[in-house]
Amino acid sequence: MSETGQALTTDGVPHDLEGGAGAADEEAELAKLEAQLYGNGDYEGEHGSEDAGNTEAQDGDAAGAAPLSKSQMKKRARLEKPPPRMMARRQECRAREKAARAERRAAASERKAAELAELSEEQRAALREESKAKLQAHRDQERQLKERLKQALDSGPRIVIDLDWEARMTPGDMRHLAQQLAFSYAANKAAERPAHLMLTSFKGGVAEVANKMISGMDKWFVTRSEAHYSSLFADPAQRSRLVYLTADAAEELEELSEDKVYIVGGLVDHNRYKGLCENAAKAAGIATARLPINRHIQLASRAVLTVNHVVQILVEYYNRRDWAAVLDHVLPMRKRAEYQQQQQQQGKQKGGQRGKGQQQEGEAKEDTAAAEEAGTWVVGFEEEEAGKVEGAGTTGTASEVAAADTGAEVGSSEAGGGEGEAVTG
Repeated sequence: MSETGQALTTDGVPHDLEGGAGAADEEAELAKLEAQLYGNGDYEGEHGSEDAGNTEAQDGDAAGAAPLSKSQMKKRARLEKPPPRMMARRQECRAREKAARAERRAAASERKAAELAELSEEQRAALREESKAKLQAHRDQERQLKERLKQALDSGPRIVIDLDWEARMTPGDMRHLAQQLAFSYAANKAAERPAHLMLTSFKGGVAEVANKMISGMDKWFVTRSEAHYSSLFADPAQRSRLVYLTADAAEELEELSEDKVYIVGGLVDHNRYKGLCENAAKAAGIATARLPINRHIQLASRAVLTVNHVVQILVEYYNRRDWAAVLDHVLPMRKRAEYQQQQQQQGKQKGGQRGKGQQQEGEAKEDTAAAEEAGTWVVGFEEEEAGKVEGAGTTGTASEVAAADTGAEVGSSEAGGGEGEAVTG
């Protein structure tokens, strides 16, 4: 089961658990707390890091991670152990959702039974044959997928996910990591030519959380090992083929070699640590490299990706051999500089519209104030001169009359522009 109350299938994709908005509100609140705690507002999956190494780099912790304030420590405690009232509300919401799902399933069964009752015997027989054919086609497809994955274990290019990072992650981080592992496996399974995925240091809390959250993980066609990757590739000839991927590497990948073993850091750190992979790899004598992202796509920030994004990029490149096409397909839009610029431009346009309305309202108020000093009310722009109404011809304040001229609503910051800078000229 996922952190958000979703069960993850053996394919690594979440079941769609329908229901009310109560649980979603609870999860949104927890998401907001995590974003405040870790300073990362992208809660839809941008929690992972391509920038990860092994625990040999623990000496850099103090310098890489800023100390938590008392407020942040309280938020962390709340995340790791939510208040009983919140847990009770969540359980109530989930119970309601479960009952609603059962009710919908029962209603669907009744509708299907009613539809079948209206069919003739020949029509029902044809429908049964059609269902059998679809089921057989699905089974054949699954059989082919399994054969491809089995073959990848013997001859596929190897991708190692280094999970030796439990000490640097909170329980929430490990839940996010489990989700990323599930999506990594799903991306590999969907490939025409899958890779050989290896989960190293798969033990302790990371393994416990992953096995609990991901249904059927024990049936995955991957290599799982409690050993560190350095133990699995201890021979000097083998270690020379290791390449740890990190955004801090000086060398950029130009081509993926099937003779190499590419390592992805299985760490969810919300960018709290910098350079861990690079330092650890150098200490171990392992080569490092970075994906050629900036050569093909301009990012709005540092090229740190989730585990599943890195795995998907590698798998797709093995199949397509086109960096530009693969990166354009995999990288989320919110990571790109062009998208960020478009969002900023839209924000400026909205702010400009609000500012222009604010300017017009301000000018109208100035005209009204001047008219009041002369004992005159501004009635409208259509009259050649201001109407001299001394309280009898018009009701309301001067600002209300001025607002009528500008089309604004008195007391409404939205009509007058509210927040935003005024646009002059």
